[in-house]
Amino acid sequence: MRNIWTIFTRDIRKIRTNVIALIVVLGVTVVPCLYAWFNIAASWDPYGNTGNLKVAVASVDEGYTGNLIPLQLNLGDQVLSALRENTQLNWVFTTKSKAMKGVKSGEYYAAIVIPEDFSQKMMSVFSSEAEHPDLTYYENEKENDFTREPAPFNGSSFRRYAAGCMGRYAVQRVCGR
Repeated sequence: MRNIWTIFTRDIRKIRTNVIALIVVLGVTVVPCLYAWFNIAASWDPYGNTGNLKVAVASVDEGYTGNLIPLQLNLGDQVLSALRENTQLNWVFTTKSKAMKGVKSGEYYAAIVIPEDFSQKMMSVFSSEAEHPDLTYYENEKENDFTREPAPFNGSSFRRYAAGCMGRYAVQRVCGR
């Protein structure tokens, strides 16, 4: 053990007298620490700043008109109203064509299009032929990995969010509150 300590102290003395060796030792010890520090800081909370991520939302929903009960609903507009209150992403409300062009050009990270029959299919839950409403989710494939699937609203989680909005809205309309 004494021999190891002697070699170590001798190497330290020689490094202090040789400037190039001192620079190399400092570089070998400091650069990995800096690298780790910046990497950890950059990926600590990748989804904490998604409020700047532009997502276009377009509704071409034609609404629902009840046959049995005179009821007119446009659930696509209700989803848009709920999204206006949501600040998790930078929602941009636009037309379908502008949303598609924006995704292709890279102006928007993604676009969500509420189809024409969205309200019809949502209200079909009260009939014997219930249909599953679909939302169309387009994303810009050229974005980096941290925005590949934005945690708050990727395609499937947006569908769950919209379904929750519609469930609350339906309860409010049926109960009159």
